Amino acid sequence: MTQTRVRLWTVNEYHRMFETGIITEDERVELIDGLIPMSAKNHPTRSDNTVCI
Repeated sequence: MTQTRVRLWTVNEYHRMFETGIITEDERVELIDGLIPMSAKNHPTRSDNTVCI
Protein backbone atom coordinates (compact mmCIF):
# COMPACT_ATOMS: atom_id res chain seq x y z
CA MET A 1 0.00 0.00 0.00
CA THR A 2 1.30 3.47 -0.89
CA GLN A 3 1.61 6.00 1.90
CA THR A 4 0.89 9.64 1.21
CA ARG A 5 2.62 12.31 3.24
CA VAL A 6 0.68 15.50 3.93
CA ARG A 7 2.51 18.76 4.32
CA LEU A 8 0.88 21.11 6.82
CA TRP A 9 1.08 24.88 6.29
CA THR A 10 1.94 27.51 8.90
CA VAL A 11 0.02 30.75 9.40
CA ASN A 12 2.97 32.72 8.00
CA GLU A 13 3.09 30.53 4.88
CA TYR A 14 -0.66 30.92 4.43
CA HIS A 15 -0.44 34.71 4.57
CA ARG A 16 2.54 34.67 2.22
CA MET A 17 0.47 32.75 -0.35
CA PHE A 18 -1.91 35.72 -0.45
CA GLU A 19 0.94 38.23 -0.64
CA THR A 20 2.52 36.46 -3.62
CA GLY A 21 -0.75 35.77 -5.47
CA ILE A 22 -0.75 31.99 -5.07
CA ILE A 23 -4.12 32.39 -3.38
CA THR A 24 -6.27 35.39 -4.35
CA GLU A 25 -8.75 37.34 -2.28
CA ASP A 26 -11.55 35.95 -4.47
CA GLU A 27 -10.87 32.35 -3.41
CA ARG A 28 -12.87 31.03 -0.49
CA VAL A 29 -10.21 29.27 1.54
CA GLU A 30 -9.07 29.16 5.15
CA LEU A 31 -6.28 27.56 7.15
CA ILE A 32 -7.59 24.78 9.40
CA ASP A 33 -5.12 22.71 11.41
CA GLY A 34 -2.43 23.24 8.78
CA LEU A 35 -4.67 22.35 5.83
CA ILE A 36 -6.16 24.77 3.31
CA PRO A 37 -9.58 23.48 2.27
CA MET A 38 -11.16 25.20 -0.73
CA SER A 39 -14.88 25.78 -1.01
CA ALA A 40 -16.50 23.25 -3.35
CA LYS A 41 -18.08 26.11 -5.33
CA ASN A 42 -14.59 27.13 -6.50
CA HIS A 43 -13.72 23.65 -7.79
CA PRO A 44 -15.28 22.72 -11.14
CA THR A 45 -15.41 18.94 -10.56
CA ARG A 46 -17.00 18.97 -7.11
CA SER A 47 -20.44 19.93 -5.97
CA ASP A 48 -20.97 18.81 -2.40
CA ASN A 49 -17.46 17.95 -1.23
CA THR A 50 -14.60 20.02 0.15
CA VAL A 51 -11.23 19.75 -1.59
CA CYS A 52 -7.78 20.61 -0.27
CA ILE A 53 -4.97 22.33 -2.12
